Amino acid sequence: MGRAPEPIYSRPVGIRDFIHYLEEHRDRLKRGQELSVAEREETLREAETMVGMADAAIRELESVLGNRRINLPEEHAVRFAQDVFLYLRGEEEKVKEALREPAPRDGAEG
Repeated sequence: MGRAPEPIYSRPVGIRDFIHYLEEHRDRLKRGQELSVAEREETLREAETMVGMADAAIRELESVLGNRRINLPEEHAVRFAQDVFLYLRGEEEKVKEALREPAPRDGAEG
């Protein structure tokens, strides 16, 4: 068993961290029905946080692009980073959608 990850909102998160959390979220989804309600809720919270962080990064990068003093190589780097965050946000959105679908065996409680 691995150690419990540090909550994503307790420290700054970079692109590598974002990718790591996305992989972790996908791994949890693969566990399917063996994912507990608490794990499902925690993963959904984390995915929502990651989407919010990606949105913020995309907006900040857009404001950098609006700066007329940015040179062409910097613009290319900023657009690349923006594309990375757009992709990662989309992938976390897929995780959120999957987590919002009812778990296969949730109906057995009633």
